[in-house]
Amino acid sequence: MAVGRESEPYFFLSYAHTPKRHPNDPGDPDRWVCQFYNDLCDSILGLTNAHPRSVGFMDRESDLGARWPEQLAQALATCQVFVPLYSERYFDSEHCGREWFAFARRELNHRAQGHAAGSAIVPALWADIDPESMPEVAQSIKYDHSDLGRRYRTEGFYGLIKLKRFRKDYELAVHQLARRIVRAAKAAKLSAVEPSDYLSLQTAFGSPDNLVTAGSQLQITVLALDTSRLPAGRTGEYYGQTPRTWSPYRPLHSQPLAEYAKELATFFGCQPTVATFDERTAEWAVNGRPIPPGLCLVDAWATLSPEDRKKLRRFDELDQSWISVLVPWNIHDAEMTAAERDLRRALSQSLQRKLDSVPRRCKMAATGIPTLTEFGELLPEMAMTMLKRFRKDENVPAYPPEGPHVERPRLRGNTQGIQEDPDE
Repeated sequence: MAVGRESEPYFFLSYAHTPKRHPNDPGDPDRWVCQFYNDLCDSILGLTNAHPRSVGFMDRESDLGARWPEQLAQALATCQVFVPLYSERYFDSEHCGREWFAFARRELNHRAQGHAAGSAIVPALWADIDPESMPEVAQSIKYDHSDLGRRYRTEGFYGLIKLKRFRKDYELAVHQLARRIVRAAKAAKLSAVEPSDYLSLQTAFGSPDNLVTAGSQLQITVLALDTSRLPAGRTGEYYGQTPRTWSPYRPLHSQPLAEYAKELATFFGCQPTVATFDERTAEWAVNGRPIPPGLCLVDAWATLSPEDRKKLRRFDELDQSWISVLVPWNIHDAEMTAAERDLRRALSQSLQRKLDSVPRRCKMAATGIPTLTEFGELLPEMAMTMLKRFRKDENVPAYPPEGPHVERPRLRGNTQGIQEDPDE
């Protein structure tokens, strides 16, 4: 993406909106954030050739109007750097979690093409926050901003901007942050992508209303060929020594699909585990607990193997509705196009029940996912559906988490006038 286009912001400022103390208050509770944003834009404008009208993007709902979700999605799909403004309120915000997820998935797709692994997420500290209280996706991003100054590390930008005596400290911190953003943009060189449907995005932080929260187990299983057993008409370009190294979206994306799926699942709060089909069935055989929710990544070429067809038929007989399939179908793979009739027939014969049980809105998971981008859009929705099915099934017993038993907290002392919540 060329820098300097008016429609493509250099950076995206992600922040938590501060609620008004009183609905009729005419003041702007985010006025300090706005000032910080403008100062940061001025600094970046002096360091780059970014377009003056869109050096940055800041979500101001009242300014964006009815097209607010569309403009958010457009900015997230085209900006060079994502700047989350850390505060206690930030990680409780569903919108901030969606923004983070959209940009992190875009970065993941970029790295899957073989680009450098450097991140274009540059955190900024708005107010002091305990690092251990942050979600895992945030803890994985290092933000040692020692070059922003000692006052910044103790006060954050909020403390620096409000107190006049810290003016020089504030100017230093803004300038150094701008330099970090510019370096990150040059290192990552992210390409613009098609905007996602913002309102359908998952949140990277989890929320009380979201069934996918930190700690949700998701099994990712791979049934694919390897270079030691390829059928006639299939080259080894897409395979490695084990099914784990299967990369069906080459040559555009070289990252193994199981690795990509695992990393993506962590972005919306899951704790994914990856195993080959043989490893997983052995685990299921000795585990007395119900099989956890999961998704099986199926190589259509494996259905031409009599041995793998038997495995898939046994898998198809599993009654658990919370275990489903994702079938990659690379539209740039000429061999798949040539063998399409045979592959689809074998898939139908081996996995008819599982293919039919794929949710209607996710039918592409059964008919073939053409690109990695579409795979990345389908996997979160399929994972959510599997978790919902698992938790709604009345025959699935609940198991306590591992670790020492913790007694349920109870009220002590005077409880007069306190009524129990009927939903508890």
